[in-house]
Amino acid sequence: MKRKQREPWAEAQAALDEVVAMQAEIDALSARRTTAIRAFATAFAEAFPVQTFPLQERSRRAELAAALRVPERTAENLLGEARLLVEELPATLAALARGAFSYRHAQALVDELAGLEPHDRAAVERVALGSAATQTASRFARTVRRLREARRPETMATRCRDAYAERDVTVEPAADGMAYLTAYLHAVDAEAIRQRLTETARAGRASGDPRTVGQLRADTLTDALLDRDTALGVGATFLEAIDADPEEYLRAREEALGRFRGITPTVIVTVPALTLLGGDEPGQVEGIGPIDAVTARRLTAEAPSLFRLLTHPESGAHLSLGRTSYVVPEGLRRWLRIRDGSCRFPGCSIRTAHCDIDHTRDWARDGTTSHGNLAHLSRGHHTLKHAGGWSVDQPRPGTLVWTSPLGRSYTTVPEV
Repeated sequence: MKRKQREPWAEAQAALDEVVAMQAEIDALSARRTTAIRAFATAFAEAFPVQTFPLQERSRRAELAAALRVPERTAENLLGEARLLVEELPATLAALARGAFSYRHAQALVDELAGLEPHDRAAVERVALGSAATQTASRFARTVRRLREARRPETMATRCRDAYAERDVTVEPAADGMAYLTAYLHAVDAEAIRQRLTETARAGRASGDPRTVGQLRADTLTDALLDRDTALGVGATFLEAIDADPEEYLRAREEALGRFRGITPTVIVTVPALTLLGGDEPGQVEGIGPIDAVTARRLTAEAPSLFRLLTHPESGAHLSLGRTSYVVPEGLRRWLRIRDGSCRFPGCSIRTAHCDIDHTRDWARDGTTSHGNLAHLSRGHHTLKHAGGWSVDQPRPGTLVWTSPLGRSYTTVPEV
């Protein structure tokens, strides 16, 4: 009986040993990939100097991003990390190659040591590597940060100023009709916002609102930014529950909404005709993805204006003006915006609302103003097409085939 009880433990031990060994191999491969990325960057710069491509660096980044099927920001980070690890943090790269820790640990050293003088960087690296193998990546990052600040505390103000200049708000689509709204803010402002949302949510709970604190935080933020009053704790749904004075409600609502009042967002929602008649086919929100049929019908019913846009020859949209006009008419613009969804360069997710409409075959070279020769490109990729060594064809309406400076081919297809 005892022997049978020990066998599963032995199997678990052996399986865990295999997992650990494979993880070390993955970490070692990350080091090899880093070395290869640096070799690619160096060779690309030599093969295609700035005299050849004015946008050499942008073109190189795009080449790597397309090959790895990652966003260009990710490729840019990989290129920067490779340069620092190969040229300035060789001890870290060597330890990674041995499988001593993960690539995330190496990234923590790169991120935290950027900007230090070489002798300071080497000193912090030497001490930090002693604890890398025994800490999680997030804890290791905190360890390196403390070591760095102790070494050069006077540089923190400058680094904080530079980081603050990168503040932004981004959206990442999620499953089931949801999305993540992320704000990169000053730490003090972020904590203050969280606390205010939490206090408002707890006040709502204390007043009898059945939603959770998390739900109320999300609803309060949404309503404040979109000029709605369903979750602010002073909204119409709370009037009876808290016996609020109407004048006090209006005053509090105005204070909560502030300058967001009067701003009307523009969101394009595509709804299949059968869904409007009660079908279950999902709708589409531009830049986000599918939404359920019930929500699509509700948004359609509440829309202040509607555009008829059918993927059908009878739509009435002018899909081609031939050579009669360079300017793209509004109907065709709207069709292209829905068809493309985002910039049509490989891997780019910038929404069509923030892109140029480009003639795939240049107008100056007899290109036509038609849906089979037009596509949305972000301003950066529009420029890259003309000065970065990339070329593009549109063999079928909506299908773009890109050729990189190295001769690699990448195909992008429309969202609809």
